[in-house]
Amino acid sequence: MEAKLFDWFSRKPDRTLTSVTRVNPKYAIERRLGGGGMAEVFVARVEGAEGFTRRVALKRLLPRFSQDAEFARLFVSEAQLTSRFQHPNLISVLDFDRDDQGRLFLVMELVDGVDLDDLLDTGPLSFPLIVYLAVEILSGLKYAHDLPFQAEDGVRGIVHRDISPHNVLLSWEGAVKVSDFGIAKRRGAGNATVTGPIRGKAAYMSPEQVNAQPLDGRSDLFALGVMLWEMLCLRPLFRGSTTQETIGQMLFAPISPPCDVRPEVPEDLSDVVLGLLARDRAQRTPNAEAAITELVACADHPRNGRELLIQALAERFANRARVRAHGVIPGSSTVTGRLGVRKPASRDAAATRISTLTEPLDAVLDPVAPPAHRPPRTRPRRRGIVLTGVAVAGSLVGRAWARLSAGRRRRRRCRRGGSTSSRDRR
Repeated sequence: MEAKLFDWFSRKPDRTLTSVTRVNPKYAIERRLGGGGMAEVFVARVEGAEGFTRRVALKRLLPRFSQDAEFARLFVSEAQLTSRFQHPNLISVLDFDRDDQGRLFLVMELVDGVDLDDLLDTGPLSFPLIVYLAVEILSGLKYAHDLPFQAEDGVRGIVHRDISPHNVLLSWEGAVKVSDFGIAKRRGAGNATVTGPIRGKAAYMSPEQVNAQPLDGRSDLFALGVMLWEMLCLRPLFRGSTTQETIGQMLFAPISPPCDVRPEVPEDLSDVVLGLLARDRAQRTPNAEAAITELVACADHPRNGRELLIQALAERFANRARVRAHGVIPGSSTVTGRLGVRKPASRDAAATRISTLTEPLDAVLDPVAPPAHRPPRTRPRRRGIVLTGVAVAGSLVGRAWARLSAGRRRRRRCRRGGSTSSRDRR
């Protein structure tokens, strides 16, 4: 079996600077982010006119593979496929070029955050957060699977073939993005499925992928089902001591409902996962849209899943997460207020703000240093407000009493005038 060709990110990124600081006149490398057997990934900076700069992710083939026709073809294919993506749940490709030494590189948007694998290493996730993550991943897959037909390349849809927690990126702002389409396969214009060498991570492969059968989007749904089962049950679904043993478990081992393995898992969510894990793809959830519909109908579907993710990342990566939506950078020495006024803040104060992300911004500002545009309210001011209210009320009561007295006097005069007229008539 062929090994996975493109494993771009290592588990522990190397933060050291590389000896090469510029790949061509347009891109400058800041640091090495990670790498696999075939390529390296860097944090780079694109430089334009009038001082314009933007930080990007730059994926570059290693020298010995950049000159290999087969690897170069696969790398070019990835660039061509992903360049058409315009979806918030998919990584955007910005450029494709060669450096001064002739090595191919791909420029993509840089996601400031962690991958799902890192988040899962920190402990169990709440059921609403799991549902949110699944829906976001499915939204990106639905777009890729249904990619509109273009006559020039004959492509109609893309099968990822390597869905796993490592290839789901999470930003500090709560975005969820599917990455690494390096071994993705395109579908033909006639809606035909794709075939080719077996590639991917064995623990997340579908039965048809292992058997080298034609693939469609349902193969990615099976991989997502494995991910959801593991997130709910807190242990691997298929994990043998060897690749062959893992594949054997995937093909033949019974798959228990998540609610049986972990009783607190909701039954409706457990049923959705089992639908994604049907080994016979004719019995599997038919497409990403149907899976989204089933997840949205679950009782644990959150109203604001993005906020749940932001809060989870802030709590579990307190030294790294940037909570920009609330003007707080955990672990920093300053806090940015609503109007951009910077003021001192201790680490304890920052930790307090992280734990109160759902409170209004005013509730998490330092009471000892209120913003200059809103002075603190003191007791004399409250007394003045109370006295003013009493005076106004007294004035209103006085006016009402005067009107009532005048009305009574008019009625007495009318009664006296009426009695005099009666005596005259007699």
